Amino acid sequence: MSKILIKNGTVIDGSRSARFQADVLVERERIVKIGKIDEAADRVIDATGKIVAPGFIDTHSHSDLKVLLEPFVEPKLRQGITTEVLGQDGISMAPLPKE
Repeated sequence: MSKILIKNGTVIDGSRSARFQADVLVERERIVKIGKIDEAADRVIDATGKIVAPGFIDTHSHSDLKVLLEPFVEPKLRQGITTEVLGQDGISMAPLPKE
């Protein structure tokens, strides 16, 4: 799937600007347009009444081992988390022994 169009969402972009209503076009995993978009897409998602944001940072995560076993950590992605800070509370999986 190369083009995803998210329509009618409330965009919060993380820049501290006020939220605004817009469509968002994603091509090959990159946001390429934000605004009123009327073009064809492989998939259209109606985001009416929903927030559209670029991702969230989990600043206190305990996914250190999980990310080694399952690099995409899909449950986190489904929650909108795109970045995690690992090694919390003085515990880390690194450095790991070879075995």
